[in-house]
Amino acid sequence: MPILETVVCQTVKGKEARFERMVKSRVELSKRQDGCLASWYGISNSDEYLYLIQTAYDSIEKFHEIKKLLEDTLDSNDGGLESCLSGPPLLGLFEISKDSLNMAK
Repeated sequence: MPILETVVCQTVKGKEARFERMVKSRVELSKRQDGCLASWYGISNSDEYLYLIQTAYDSIEKFHEIKKLLEDTLDSNDGGLESCLSGPPLLGLFEISKDSLNMAK
């Protein structure tokens, strides 16, 4: 069953540019991995420090595999996303259908 990871978080003022670069690198690395169906992020239109990050995986096993890769590859070099957050993120894992990832063209 595909899994959708959703993260809602807020950056510390003054760290938003660094945070966005870090998020972009994680999204791009995730998208290149076998088992990642899609990955994207967005910034709130009413709060420039509030981010939504979502990644869809083939399975919970692929989620764990890709998260471990990100941790080993990027977090160990840049300190991880948490270093730029103003507080704990809101995290969720959701079972989804592959059909829900089909986007209108």
